[in-house]
Amino acid sequence: MADTMDRRTFMGAAGTALALGAGGSTAEPLSAVAAPPLASGIRGLVDRTPLIDTHEHLMPEADRIAHADGGDGRTSSDFGLLMSHYTDSDLQVSGLSADDYRKLTTHGMDPREKWKLVAGAYERCRNTGYQLCVREAVRALYGEDDIREGNCEKISRRLREGIRPGFYRHILRDVANIEHAQVNCLQNPILRQSEPATDLLSFDLTTVNLATNVQMSALRLAAGGAEVATLQQAHAAVDRAFSTLGPRAIAVKDQCAYWRGLDFVDVPDAEAAPIFARFAKDETSVRRAERKALQDNLFRRCIHRATEQKLPIKLHTGYYAGMGGMDLSVVRNNMADAARLAREFPDATFVLMHMAYPYQHELTALCKHYRNIYADMCWAWIIDPTSATRFMKEFLMAAPACKLFTFGGDFMPVELVPGHARVARRGITLALTQLVQEGWVSESDVSALAERVMRGNAREVFDLKRVLANQP
Repeated sequence: MADTMDRRTFMGAAGTALALGAGGSTAEPLSAVAAPPLASGIRGLVDRTPLIDTHEHLMPEADRIAHADGGDGRTSSDFGLLMSHYTDSDLQVSGLSADDYRKLTTHGMDPREKWKLVAGAYERCRNTGYQLCVREAVRALYGEDDIREGNCEKISRRLREGIRPGFYRHILRDVANIEHAQVNCLQNPILRQSEPATDLLSFDLTTVNLATNVQMSALRLAAGGAEVATLQQAHAAVDRAFSTLGPRAIAVKDQCAYWRGLDFVDVPDAEAAPIFARFAKDETSVRRAERKALQDNLFRRCIHRATEQKLPIKLHTGYYAGMGGMDLSVVRNNMADAARLAREFPDATFVLMHMAYPYQHELTALCKHYRNIYADMCWAWIIDPTSATRFMKEFLMAAPACKLFTFGGDFMPVELVPGHARVARRGITLALTQLVQEGWVSESDVSALAERVMRGNAREVFDLKRVLANQP
């Protein structure tokens, strides 16, 4: 793995324009326009510095290989896969019908026929960060500058041929220059156990099914199959999940901000116990307010256990994936709710994800004010690349640099991660270059700053050595 350049190497590289996000790809960079020496040197530094990726949703590589021919009946193994996550939202907002989206992203249709379905919507939204990410992915992986009717079959063939043992490591390490990636597995109720964590991938322990969208099946699983009929038994199940699986997890992750606020009030056990007793018999029997009280009680239990095990707690904040369902009145309160958690649990470490877009200024303020709050830019670079660049600049002038994680692809298809990494590297380069040009940061500080925000902070906060030592 390449090491960060020292100052002498950095200054010596100042006249060389390196391809952005090269990482094994010979494709053209995001911008092929010749850069002045300062920008070229910083671009080279950023390209060479590996990223630690703090957030992905990658499914097991073995599953991708097993279903490459369409055996799962769902995910396509052609160019439609590249339009199946995030970019699908822009496509549908731009006019692609739900039925055509389904055809685009599943098996059973020739790539050229798929292109005819999507071409109009793609042209209407190709300006967005989501679509830029798709183009950068095909540049990095397949040497093509875009997807079009004339090459969609070629891209599809190469994508399908690339699905073979070891392709995750090749794409993440060789193409995207990612040192390590943390995975929040959406297919597993608590923690992915189908494969151990490695030097390449580690896994989050999810508290959604244990607490914030509590499922009796998950609690029984956490309890080792024992009966869970009382709140006391539910607490014991949560405790057992953390004691048995916590040492193998890189962090705790919860995305409940999609369906509720982060206002986890202190609900006494005496109040929550009768609610849980009814819930255990019939999950549909509790009212909305009662369900929230139960979630509050159980999630606070999870915070205590995570704190004891020194597991950072990742919370979704900000923008919603998908389309047509975001309630900004809830999103707007994320930062205020998170601040209350930070005050109530001063020994816990909270990682607020996705730059809290579009409330990123509030996130900067919290990271400046609270010792135990960190900002994560995962997903942000493709939601709004220019806002992400400004956020990084402003954050580094306001909050301690140790409080920032700059990359997480946030994808299910690994093929899209290199595209996001290239967009992120461009934004990081622009932010650092502008800070130097404007006189806010000295050239001599850039190398150490890039190292810190691209991987150093993640190494300090997330204990990968502990995780690897505790694998079965």
